[in-house]
Amino acid sequence: MVDSEIQAPLPGDAHPPGTFLLIRDDEAEVSGRDRVVMLSPVPSKDPNEPLVSYTQLNQVMSVMFVGLAMGCVFFIPLAKKYGRRPIYLVSTALMLVTSFWTSELKSLTELYIANLLQGLAGATNEAIVQITIADLFFVHHRGSMNALASFTPMAAGTQATTEGWRWSYRTLGICNAILFLLFIVLYEETKYSTVIEGIRTGSIDETPAVDGLKDDSKSTMKAADQPETVSASNHEIDSTIPMQTWRHRLRLSSYTPEPIWPYFYRPFQVLLTFPAVLCCGLQYACGVVWLTILSNVISRVFPMPPYHFTPAQIGYMSLGPFVGNLIGSFYGGFLGDWSILFFSRRNQGYYEPEMRLYILHLPALALCGGLIMFGVTVDRGMHWILPSVGGALFGFGLGSIGDACLTLVIDSYVDITGDAFTGIAFLRNAFSIGIPFAITPWMETNGLTKMFIACGFMSLGVTMTLVGMVVYGKRIRRKTARRYREMAAKGRA
Repeated sequence: MVDSEIQAPLPGDAHPPGTFLLIRDDEAEVSGRDRVVMLSPVPSKDPNEPLVSYTQLNQVMSVMFVGLAMGCVFFIPLAKKYGRRPIYLVSTALMLVTSFWTSELKSLTELYIANLLQGLAGATNEAIVQITIADLFFVHHRGSMNALASFTPMAAGTQATTEGWRWSYRTLGICNAILFLLFIVLYEETKYSTVIEGIRTGSIDETPAVDGLKDDSKSTMKAADQPETVSASNHEIDSTIPMQTWRHRLRLSSYTPEPIWPYFYRPFQVLLTFPAVLCCGLQYACGVVWLTILSNVISRVFPMPPYHFTPAQIGYMSLGPFVGNLIGSFYGGFLGDWSILFFSRRNQGYYEPEMRLYILHLPALALCGGLIMFGVTVDRGMHWILPSVGGALFGFGLGSIGDACLTLVIDSYVDITGDAFTGIAFLRNAFSIGIPFAITPWMETNGLTKMFIACGFMSLGVTMTLVGMVVYGKRIRRKTARRYREMAAKGRA
């Protein structure tokens, strides 16, 4: 804790308002460091001071993860019962209110409550977006759509420096207000209750798929080079069925009479019944754990010597992981969609969801190497561009693996997408609840180098479990097919 007299102006000093001593070199002999960054405002020893410590911020983050974990369990059953549209509207409205509330809060208790509510509201992004993608897009487009859904801006650090942190939340509130209006007037309900018609189930199975694909291998190869021709089919819209009115498509809810209570426990059944869901959930959960550790280290280490970064510069340190994630999302999403056409062509035209994992060798190494490079270079105080490159490699691996795994789950179990992603989201946030508390003692005990080397090799070990999915995934899907059909029959996502 810095004493108040340290920042007192020196005799004869006459500075205008706003000017104060930020860095003092004459403290070097006392502290043993080259320079000392003076804190403004000066911290007080009074526990009632309305500022927030790092420990309290960690607790706030954990509270938000609790909200994220429980929000999916609460909201997604309602989305399947009453439709996607009302859940999008309610969650966006709640984010809008809590954003403006956070911008005006004056106590730590308010911060806890606001972050809990923001976690509950933001939880819909953990699963309902994937449900909507499954509602709207074909198999060979879902990776690209998951990639687009992962893009996020990074303006908060710069805005916090120029206009104050409260304006960061006000801007978030304005963005949520715009989204809320767009959802009201543009987002049509995507929940669709299938009308069962009198078509024999055997009519699909009796199609001579393999022989036809062999005879057509050349034309299939040509079609795979031009994906737009692959998506074209002889499907025609029945003109005798009247189109719903715009008002009906924007109705507030789409109620269906199935019981809602099974939706609250079924996500945990899905998580424990289908190894693909558990494995991909583990990839997603661990990826967020590594991201939480990296983000916490950036915010703690870079304001200190030898970097002395401002909040804006700390925000810019997220640019490396962001760019890497952007490229990784393209790699796992758009390139992944192209690759499944290539691998399906080589498999006599048949697509297996595990084909999305075939291109993850490079991302697995990048994720491990990026974490190690970031930790080692920061610990040695090397130029900031080096940890930025490490963060970019990490982001590339995280984006690629995350996109491929999430899309694999949608493709494998499309009829229980909501249950699967609710379970994944719960697992992801449950893993992250305790991480903010573990970072400081881990960092102080082992140091940044050992900590990030451990994280890197743990990430590689987790990613290696995907090899089991590549080898045994189809066999597992075959053995669990009966259970999947039973769950799907009880309520489609």
